[in-house]
Formats: sequence, structure tokens, C-alpha cells
Amino acid sequence: MALIRAIGQPCPMTTGSACASLLYVSQVLLPHADRVGEIARIVEVSRSRNAALQVTGALIATYRFFAQILEGPPDAIEALMNSIRCDKRHRAVTVVREETLAGRRFPDWSMAYSGAAGYVDRTIGPLIGPSCDPRPAPDTDRLVRLIREFTR
Repeated sequence: MALIRAIGQPCPMTTGSACASLLYVSQVLLPHADRVGEIARIVEVSRSRNAALQVTGALIATYRFFAQILEGPPDAIEALMNSIRCDKRHRAVTVVREETLAGRRFPDWSMAYSGAAGYVDRTIGPLIGPSCDPRPAPDTDRLVRLIREFTR
């Protein structure tokens, strides 16, 4: 598992602005042979774009799924999600949680990244939908806690 901290990319919130938070999950469509390199490119591009938009957050990539929390100005989150939904490196992009935060969960990270972990894979799978797991969708609090733990 690799954690990559975005040092030197502060993402301050403008005083008085709303801090939207969104958690989405999706199915990975990256070829196994190029997965590590492609995820590194995703993280690199995301860091600079997120910093410019004053967005912070964290990404987890397992063998089958992505889970990402984005937080920042609502318009910036919406613009990022429009781009993310069109990205051909994954499918079944499913927003599983949206909320307004009093403060950021990831204030020091324009993009934190944690690599593959089997037990996180099992937490994300049921959130994708019935095509992957017929059980009812679990509470998203557990996934948020796991993502936060990876960034400490």
C-alpha cells in the first residue's frame, strides 16, 4: 500500500464559503499490466487540478474499484465529477454520499492516494450496486473512516 502526500500544494478554503463533500465509488477498467503507472498519472494530474480548484480529498484504488472523497467549493466538485463521469478508466461511477462540512477532513492533501487493499475492496463492492453484490448497500461511514485512516 502506498501513501503519497501532496506536500507544497495548499488548498485553503475561502472564508465563508461552503465546503461540499462527495464520496463516489466506481469499477476499475485499467489493464492489469499498466494499472500502477496509470493510477500514478491519475494522482499526478488530480493533485495539480485539485489544488487549482481548492479541492482536497483522497483516492483509494483496489484491484476492482476506486473510492474517492472530494471536498471543496460546490462548483469545483461538480466540475470534477462531470470530468470523472466521462473518464474511460472506470465505469459505474456511483455517488454514495454528499454532505456539507464545517471543516475539511483532508485539509493538507490536494490528493491523498492509497493503493490496493483487499478488505477495502470488500467494503466498496456492495456500494457499486446489484450487478456486483446483491446485498443492500451498507452505511458509507465505514468507508469514510477507512479512507481517513489511510491518510494519517
